[in-house]
Amino acid sequence: MPTSLLKDLENDIIFGVYPPGSRITEDSVMEAYDVKRHVVRHAFAELESHGLLVHRPRRGVEVVDYTPDEVDALYDLRIVLETAAARRTPLPVAPALIEQLRDIASQHEAALRREDFRGVYELNQRFHERQYSCCDNPRLADLIARHARMAQPIRVVKYDDKGHMTAIVDQHRAIIDAMTRTSTDAYETAVRNHLPASAEAYRILYERRFGQRRAGRP
Repeated sequence: MPTSLLKDLENDIIFGVYPPGSRITEDSVMEAYDVKRHVVRHAFAELESHGLLVHRPRRGVEVVDYTPDEVDALYDLRIVLETAAARRTPLPVAPALIEQLRDIASQHEAALRREDFRGVYELNQRFHERQYSCCDNPRLADLIARHARMAQPIRVVKYDDKGHMTAIVDQHRAIIDAMTRTSTDAYETAVRNHLPASAEAYRILYERRFGQRRAGRP
């Protein structure tokens, strides 16, 4: 399967070209991306395994639409996984990897200044993949990567909030700084501080979308 389809379709789902809860068909993707049916089916299977698509009987394939409670559960799990990885990371991390993280963080900040939000997303993914590559348990690192992908539609709701994104840049710096030192507690704290804000923002947006409709029900 062309890797470009999986990447492009994943990005389009994350950035709302296919909104949460919308139906997505093989035929529409074949036409939009000029690919064969078997390629689309493979991409759908991959994105379903990533938690971005869901197959519903008699309804077909839909873009996942999390409730706030589901988001809270996902972020609770991410905190468990990522703090566990922090505790299993030998500190300080090798200087070469620290330099890689600093370079990615700088590129991420530059993409944010340009308002290149797809670049921000990809660089954020790269930053955390490198971060958790230091963990002594590769299966744990794989689980973190999988659940981070599931969380991306939640995280991007704050990409145009400059205050929030400035805090993200600072949090990346704090993570790197903690990885240059020897305190596992400090590193775990830096990891934990990086997670909750987007989940809270998603709940607010969800209530704006559905709160009034629910309130009007008998």
